[in-house]
Amino acid sequence: MKIFVISLPEAAARRAAIARQMAALGLTYSLIDGVRPDPTRPAELGYNERGRLLRYGYGMAPGEIGCFLAHRQAWRAVQAHGKKCVVLEDDVLVPGLNVALLERLALAPYPIVRLAGIFEKRHKFVDDSPFAKYWGDPAGTAGYMLGPREAAQLLRRSARFYMAVDDFMEARHLHGVNTYALLPYPVRQAGVDTQIGHRLRPHLSGFARLRLMLVRIPGDLHEYCRRVLYYVL
Repeated sequence: MKIFVISLPEAAARRAAIARQMAALGLTYSLIDGVRPDPTRPAELGYNERGRLLRYGYGMAPGEIGCFLAHRQAWRAVQAHGKKCVVLEDDVLVPGLNVALLERLALAPYPIVRLAGIFEKRHKFVDDSPFAKYWGDPAGTAGYMLGPREAAQLLRRSARFYMAVDDFMEARHLHGVNTYALLPYPVRQAGVDTQIGHRLRPHLSGFARLRLMLVRIPGDLHEYCRRVLYYVL
């Protein structure tokens, strides 16, 4: 199974660290260059500022936009490869990744398999296997397995995006693809350092918060219904 690693071209230390890990495991990989978007022209990159403000009340940080664009580049690479692939970010530790695990992932009948998560969420295993469904969003995109058809679906549905890439991948009502998890996670983030950057969320009045809540109710309800069907069935 092909492995793609997303990394900014100037992130020499991170690239060296992932290279050492992969060499020790006897695995090969290809780099996907990260993206630093032009903050003066985000709309040209597919970022939907109007949709973002309508649903959240504040914009995405440039680093969040760049992260989404980098994952879209990885999805294009998966689609072009035509087979299941693993996508990793460069700030990860991969102690559980090996050839046998990749072979098992290749045979798994699941469209997207999460290989890492930030938060513990309620979950249940499928058919006495290490693959699980989970309730809620473990967050993060440090590592996952993705098939070419699903990559194409994510690309189609994210041509105009207004949320962080990990939120989008969990938004089943937006793209129609269910995500599973391999537990325990074979991949984890090396630390809390991030290249996404931070955003100061503006103070919103009570009326503004109410308006945002009303705007998001249809999508939230749709997502809740899809989540129930995914988790129960």
